[in-house]
Amino acid sequence: MHFGLEWAIGYLLYAGMLVALCLTVFWKPIVGIYYLAPLIPMQTIRYRLNEFPLGGSMIGLVLLAVFIGLRRHKEPMLLKTPWNRMLWFYIGFTYVSLVLGAFYLDSDLPFFPGEKRLGYWQEYVTMLALFFAVAAAVKNARQMKVILLLMCVSVFLLDRNFWETVRDRDFSTFSNDLRDEGGMGYAGVNGLAAFEAQFAIFLLCMSGCLRGVRAKIGCLALAGYSVLCLMYSLSRGGYAAFLAGWVVLGMMRQRILLVLLLAFLLVWTAVVPNAVKMRVDMTYNEDTGDIDHSAQLRVEMWDDAMTLFASSPVLGTGFYTYAFMHRVLEYQDTHNFFVKVLLETGIIGMLVFLWLLLRFFWLGFRFSRQAQDPFFAALGLGLAGWVVTSAVANFFGDRWTFLQVNGYMWVIAGLVARSMALESQSPQQAQTEAKQDTREENGKVASPLVAWFGEAFA
Repeated sequence: MHFGLEWAIGYLLYAGMLVALCLTVFWKPIVGIYYLAPLIPMQTIRYRLNEFPLGGSMIGLVLLAVFIGLRRHKEPMLLKTPWNRMLWFYIGFTYVSLVLGAFYLDSDLPFFPGEKRLGYWQEYVTMLALFFAVAAAVKNARQMKVILLLMCVSVFLLDRNFWETVRDRDFSTFSNDLRDEGGMGYAGVNGLAAFEAQFAIFLLCMSGCLRGVRAKIGCLALAGYSVLCLMYSLSRGGYAAFLAGWVVLGMMRQRILLVLLLAFLLVWTAVVPNAVKMRVDMTYNEDTGDIDHSAQLRVEMWDDAMTLFASSPVLGTGFYTYAFMHRVLEYQDTHNFFVKVLLETGIIGMLVFLWLLLRFFWLGFRFSRQAQDPFFAALGLGLAGWVVTSAVANFFGDRWTFLQVNGYMWVIAGLVARSMALESQSPQQAQTEAKQDTREENGKVASPLVAWFGEAFA
């Protein structure tokens, strides 16, 4: 913080959590979402809460407070969305697979707290709970814009922290010592790269739909900062994910991006640091026909995983089992999430997961074409762009189950779900809610920053 207050961060976060919990339950449920939004990608900052009572369960506690607050105010705890049935089925399916995995590993059944695999499943399901909480707690476009503002501030600080760390390093030659995971914690530098690629594409999608000049400039500026950090992450998977998102966005909305991509591909070796060029070139040796050690190791893990898959192709070995098998050099991940899904949940699990991805993409894209409000349309396109980028990133490792990497996708999906509900309202309902919002805000003055942001997105 550069003010000698580093020691106070944990205390401030914990005090903020206690205040947020009280306000969420007894005042407005949206307060909990406001508190969570900037903290989701900042894993190393959230570590500061672990030393306090229940601090490690902060996200679960805040989400629980949101649902309790909704109940106290006699508001629906679950918004009716096109994704509800699919997500409940997915939650149930993964838990059944978790139980089957206990028999495969001959381990404790996941029925009681403290079982490691159950804890992993609970953390995974927390992201889906985030979707339900956001969709139910958010009531209007103004609250959505505040959440997006908090997300953008968080990403800016995350990028600034990363850039301050790496900017003085010598990128004339590639070395693994150049790489840094920033604030992503155990998600690692590849997780950071995936997040930067996903958020940059989301911002580009937003900028293509919004009408406000200031909003467009803000989105493009932060997207550029994220792309800069992505470039210096030296992550080939992150590069591929961003380029895929760029291509799909160009095909869906902004054709000019395809022209810019072609121009970039013609000159990229002259504009990127030499370390980036070396990192890309080392993937495949044209002289020997060999791939580098990292890529070769991944191929070996995929081959080994497919051998296991053949022994149980329908239902797989069970949710979160590969980490306990110690198959290839003690690695706990297949370094390809789709291979992991196929191995652990079988053909049925893969079909369910692909159904989830395609449904989120298609409904987001379709909504971007049908929404009357440009802001809502931007959110729908942003969700579609995020899903595409995330899907490609997960070909190079697990970037799906990390809250700090993929949590914002579920927040955005929740905003899109609420946007769909608002768009489907009759004019009379919309007018009634607008009057209610006005009464709630009567006598209150929004901060200049939030007011500016709201005007920019208008």
